[in-house]
Amino acid sequence: MILALVAPLAGDALRSTSEPGGLSPALWDATIAVESGGDPAAYNVSSGAAGVAQIRPICLADCNRIARLQGLDLEFAMSDRWDPARSRLMWAVYLVYYGERYAEDTGEPATDEVYARIWKGGPAGWRKASTSGYWDRVRAAME
Repeated sequence: MILALVAPLAGDALRSTSEPGGLSPALWDATIAVESGGDPAAYNVSSGAAGVAQIRPICLADCNRIARLQGLDLEFAMSDRWDPARSRLMWAVYLVYYGERYAEDTGEPATDEVYARIWKGGPAGWRKASTSGYWDRVRAAME
């Protein structure tokens, strides 16, 4: 299922008007506003996070694992974190996958809040109190 959802992003990921798996373009815009202010050269020395979405090496490795698991013809390199289009594709791969896990666990579809909290706190980020402030910032950026 994820292949059909993510494949459209591969072509023109930055100009998409719809996202896979219920992700909204406004959520992407707000995510990069909060993460990097939209700066593709942003880098966090303490975490190793890079690019517009501030992708850490562990997240990139997980995106590659998810792509293999789903049979996607995708392979991400560390340098892809600096490319906004490739970052958006990684963001979508990661969030669609973990959004589906959320739906399986809760019986509810993932929302922008769930996706944002997963992006900040990992696969179970939606449960962590520490991600609620991040969601507040993302939600404000969406308004």
